[in-house]
Amino acid sequence: MKTTTTLNKLLLLCIVICFCKISQAQVTIGSGESPNIDALLDLKETSAGVSNKGLLLPRVSLTSTALASPLSAHVAGMTVYNTASTGDVTPGHYYNDGAKWVKLFPEVSSVTPKFFYMPSVVLPTDTADPSYNSGTQEFTIDLYALYGEQFGLTNSASSVKGAGATTLPVLASNAMEYFITYYDNTVFQNIALSNTGVLKYKLFAQFTYSEKTFMNIVFKVK
Repeated sequence: MKTTTTLNKLLLLCIVICFCKISQAQVTIGSGESPNIDALLDLKETSAGVSNKGLLLPRVSLTSTALASPLSAHVAGMTVYNTASTGDVTPGHYYNDGAKWVKLFPEVSSVTPKFFYMPSVVLPTDTADPSYNSGTQEFTIDLYALYGEQFGLTNSASSVKGAGATTLPVLASNAMEYFITYYDNTVFQNIALSNTGVLKYKLFAQFTYSEKTFMNIVFKVK
């Protein structure tokens, strides 16, 4: 009977010790070193804190920033490495803000300007142009798509790059903000810009072209 009581006490002591250990909720991975007092998870290979290894996040194939897939739902704080190039996502680290995926390190280097002018394009004023909607009497121009075509040098018949030149950066549509700093208000009216770089405008019933009949369109890097 006494032996049983002793065993029960030892078992209770072990449970208490295990509970205390679990309740610390701090873990070191990579070595037997104790975790930093403020770290829930401490990746530490040596006591000196140096290592020749890194952290490899889960690799997934996202389908777009708006869709949680391949996860079942958006989870704020979730961080992954995306391997896919589709829609508005490209390979890289993404975190989830609870409603969408956001790229952690956009393809913007220290030499990339904080803003730049839209490449030169001709804005149609002919109602026979495919961009014109006769029902709304409105022109719709995808400025972002035109920027992607020009910076991507997609038309080899009308673009060229220097010998040894690599590529121009083509940022995601949601990595920029769109502005019109000037337009000819005697020709264009009802100007509207979407968050993804789609321009809509109407023309006055009577207008005359002049040397100021153009728009200055600026892309600002977020």
